[in-house]
Amino acid sequence: MASEKDSYKIEKFDGSNFRFWKMQMEDYLYQKDLYLPLDMKLQNMKDEEWKVLDRKALGAIRLSLMRSVAFNVKDQDTIAGLIKALFNMYEQPSAAQKGIKGE
Repeated sequence: MASEKDSYKIEKFDGSNFRFWKMQMEDYLYQKDLYLPLDMKLQNMKDEEWKVLDRKALGAIRLSLMRSVAFNVKDQDTIAGLIKALFNMYEQPSAAQKGIKGE
C-alpha cells in the first residue's frame, strides 16, 4: 500500500513540458495547503505568517526542480519571483500567440 508521501510524488522538472509540470505543482501545493502564495496575501494574515507560508511553498517548488533548472532560479526568494522566472524561461507560446504562418 502506497503511503501518502508517495501518492503526491511529482517528477522533477527538467526544463521540458513546463505546462504539465506547472499543473502538477499547483495540484500538489493545493494538496499540501501551500497554495495561498500562488494568489495574493490575505488582508488578515500577518506578514510573518505570509513569509513562512511563501517560504514553504517556495521550498516545495525548488525540491521539484532538477539541479540544472534550480541553478537558473537560485536567486529567487519568493514564490512569485520563482514562478515568473520559470515562466519566462520555459513557457512556450501557443500557436495562437505566435500566429499561424501562411494565412
